[in-house]
Amino acid sequence: MMMGHRSVAREMVGIERNPQSSDGKSLISVRGLLNWAFGTEFASMDFDEVGSSAVEYHPAVGAEYRIMQQLALGKRSGEGVRPDTSFGRSLPHDDADLVASVLRNAVPWRMAVRVAELARVGRTPQWDLGPQRFQPKEWSKRNHLGQYGKAEVCQEVAYVSRGRRRVRKEYWTPVVVVPGAREIAAARREYLDWWGALLSVQARLRGIELRKFEVTDRMPPMTPWRK
Repeated sequence: MMMGHRSVAREMVGIERNPQSSDGKSLISVRGLLNWAFGTEFASMDFDEVGSSAVEYHPAVGAEYRIMQQLALGKRSGEGVRPDTSFGRSLPHDDADLVASVLRNAVPWRMAVRVAELARVGRTPQWDLGPQRFQPKEWSKRNHLGQYGKAEVCQEVAYVSRGRRRVRKEYWTPVVVVPGAREIAAARREYLDWWGALLSVQARLRGIELRKFEVTDRMPPMTPWRK
């Protein structure tokens, strides 16, 4: 039996089956909702000069506002995160379009695009760059024996052999520590920026009535590198 494109996308981004609230809506975290909107429903965002510079807050959302936002999401074909609109694809769920609109207006445009890109594939920013290790500062050219660190002369030692003065060059291979402190700090800063963006989206969604979901307080770990 063949699976629909939404079922396949749900498996790819790791959408879980959620418990339901008293009114029958599915309880979902803000990250799960973003993964569903962009990874399963293929919601899109387009750059909106007015929306990006004058962020508006809508405590309640009616049918008229939904229609306006849906039209705004689809009227431009410029820069943005675009869904697959090939033959056989259905339109995103209304909730997915609303989530895309909230994301676009809750954080700066570049961050919104980054959050959407990660949600599309169900990932988080890569904060863990692996254990620090030594690595040659420069590499030699690869040959049939492989590739090695580029050696440099560290000192010259003069000595006398068979009555003749000779000089012996001693080599070393400079190394660096990777990932460096700056790289680790940058990766963690990117994760914290992403986490803060999710928190902003979560706060905005509290004032919006979704048809299918109810957003919970659950958030990803703020500092997962702290054990």
